[in-house]
Amino acid sequence: MNSIGGTMTSTHQSILRRAGLAMFVFVLAASLQAQSSDREMATTAMSQDAFQLTPSAPAMTRSILVDSTSAFSVSLLAPSQTLTVDVVGPDHTRYTVGDPSTNTFEGGFFPIDTVSTKAGAAYLISITNPMAGTWTLEVSESATLTAPLDVLTTTFLNNSTWLVLAGGGESFPVGSDVRLALVGFDGTAKISPLAINAKLFRPFDPTFTPVAVTFRDDGAGADETAGDGIYEAFVNPGQPGTYQVQVNATGNSSTGAFARTAATEVRIVPHNAQISGFTDRGIDRNFDGLYDRIGITPSANITEAGTYVVSVRLRASNGHEIQGSTQQSFGVGTGSGEVTFRAADLIRDLGVDGPWSVAEVRYFEQVGNDLVPADIRYDLGSTAAYPLAQLQHDRVRLNGTGSATGLDFNGNGLFDYLKVSVGIDVDFSGYYDYSVSLTDRNGHELGFQSSFVFFNTGSNTLDLYFDGSAIGKNGVDGPYFLSNLIMFNFFGSGSLVAPIAFTTPAFTASQFEGFSADTTPPTVVVTASPNVLWPADHKMYDITVNVIATDDHDPNPFVSLQSITSNQGQNMRGDGNTSPDILVQNGHIFLRAERSGTVKGDRVYTITYSARDASGNVGTGSATVTVPHDQGHN
Repeated sequence: MNSIGGTMTSTHQSILRRAGLAMFVFVLAASLQAQSSDREMATTAMSQDAFQLTPSAPAMTRSILVDSTSAFSVSLLAPSQTLTVDVVGPDHTRYTVGDPSTNTFEGGFFPIDTVSTKAGAAYLISITNPMAGTWTLEVSESATLTAPLDVLTTTFLNNSTWLVLAGGGESFPVGSDVRLALVGFDGTAKISPLAINAKLFRPFDPTFTPVAVTFRDDGAGADETAGDGIYEAFVNPGQPGTYQVQVNATGNSSTGAFARTAATEVRIVPHNAQISGFTDRGIDRNFDGLYDRIGITPSANITEAGTYVVSVRLRASNGHEIQGSTQQSFGVGTGSGEVTFRAADLIRDLGVDGPWSVAEVRYFEQVGNDLVPADIRYDLGSTAAYPLAQLQHDRVRLNGTGSATGLDFNGNGLFDYLKVSVGIDVDFSGYYDYSVSLTDRNGHELGFQSSFVFFNTGSNTLDLYFDGSAIGKNGVDGPYFLSNLIMFNFFGSGSLVAPIAFTTPAFTASQFEGFSADTTPPTVVVTASPNVLWPADHKMYDITVNVIATDDHDPNPFVSLQSITSNQGQNMRGDGNTSPDILVQNGHIFLRAERSGTVKGDRVYTITYSARDASGNVGTGSATVTVPHDQGHN
């Protein structure tokens, strides 16, 4: 399991190996459940510690670094119900678990005495708006000790500074380097530098000597990019089993000097494949001179026959990555499986010419329904220098460049033309036929052009000129769109179809010739069916409403329901005492066939819709639905 915030880090690894996992889980749950309902502790911000009380030293003092936080909580777990637990602030204010003389903090004592755990207790102190700085935890045993007493502590802080340790939480083949990444966050910003102390150990195994783990952010060792705020490390336990990596990190953030803990689990499994290297090739399936795919073929010595998944991760010089895999059955001996990458995916995801680094190769063995890692290798070398231009692509294609410029030929401050330029790459020089429209945000066509142009091999620019008065008269502000571009090589191969070839900046219609201010609101016509409800049986009826909104400038004004009203109240005398009478649900309008029998006149529901055009003018229209007072009016 990867940890955000982490699990315990110990100054005495023997304590961590012997401490019961059930007791630790209990104290974490108890400390969170004990918080008041109106305050939620941030379990992602935590630091942890472990120590022993002994017959010769039955008291212990530990320092806790508290940065700026709205609340912090100290949770302590020990196989004893007779501890005295105090926390002393930087201003020497003392908080004692079970002390009734103060109400400035929350405290708790939770006895633990079950069949599955040794008799003990969880102790909790929770303080609101604590002073930032170094606090002191004082723990002492009032009873006589005859053997060492293990104590585990966890500090929770409710603020924006937190620690993430990623890369574990799964199985890895024995002998493989396992890459871990550690990041400190201040909100969403990475924190650097960090002072890091990390160890690899094997829980509950006193024969395994803990190993120091070095995280670095200098581009050396496991670190992939220097100075990016991501600290990376390799761990390689060397033998199968379950291990933990636990990290203490300190640094400075907007909350002040801080200390945090994080941890992750690493499971090491038998090594049934040994990756030896790879080959690569370009694959041209249609013999047109372009590679449709690039194939990467790792090789490994297989020691157990079976079905394997081979995974390859490529990294480009710009840091972009792409991953692919294949499944294949291998016997004992050499097992090679080709992983192919589509040209379009390489162009989209990597975006730069080769060579590309084979950053990671993994072999997974299928065991039942599980994929069990058999080997992992990092940084196996580079592919051949495949240029993107050699990969399969459209012979005519947009290259992502473009511009739009207003042209004022008569110097009156209004644009006579809109020049739109769009970049197009072609593989073959020659004449190209094209057609294209300029449209507004409503899809209305402002101009259309069709012609031909000569392009040289490589990058070219198609320049288009659209009448500014058509844009001004339309009265709809930009951006405008170069739509439905169709282009083909007149005498050779290659074509292009682009629904949206380019989007202009947000010009306003008033910048162009022909513009006149739109002050006329849309016309709104509303009809309702049925428009008479009879008999007045107090039932709700679904009303079908048809709304037609037209405008002299905007072909698609925005229509919305404005109101539904009645000339009678919901529960008037003699109307049957039922409500509500008006209901709008899932886009349907429901009205009740009901009216007051004691009031002369019909009940009239009025349904009103509004329509807003692109210039902000609003028009309204209404329809009525009548519930007659009596059948004679029906």
